[in-house]
Amino acid sequence: MNAAIRNSEVVFVLVITSVAQIVFANYLPLALYLDLPLLFALYIGWYSSPFRGATCGTAFGWVQDAISGTYIGFNGLSKTLVGFSAPYLNKWLVLEGFWARCLVIGTISIVDNCMVIGMRFLMEETIQEGIWLRVLAEVPVTGILGGAIFQLYDHIKFPHKGFGRL
Repeated sequence: MNAAIRNSEVVFVLVITSVAQIVFANYLPLALYLDLPLLFALYIGWYSSPFRGATCGTAFGWVQDAISGTYIGFNGLSKTLVGFSAPYLNKWLVLEGFWARCLVIGTISIVDNCMVIGMRFLMEETIQEGIWLRVLAEVPVTGILGGAIFQLYDHIKFPHKGFGRL
């Protein structure tokens, strides 16, 4: 399935993610609980190679860093690790069910946020009060909407063929 996601799709998803994150940051701040860069880094890595997943994770993370105003590289590194590990998770986990995907995406969201908070702590950057409440709110939103986005994109990208009506 390495050829399942083309370069043009990756560029398209990167542009859509960038525009959506800018709109969310300026007009819909509650929508920032949906971590689109994480979802797409995970999705591209899931159906690609570790190198491609890491590269896309870096790009999506840098876009998120630039839009959110954090140091360039915090989200870039965390999304790189998510994109790199996604092909290995694809080999170890079978995620056919909706809730299984939501659980895995939510867990990866916690790990991603902990990496970013840890980097902020190591760099002695101020960490906002209530960050853990934000993380706990982001997990179900990213998990459930991420599972829905995965299923929708899978349905569009890999439609089921009805061989019953030949």
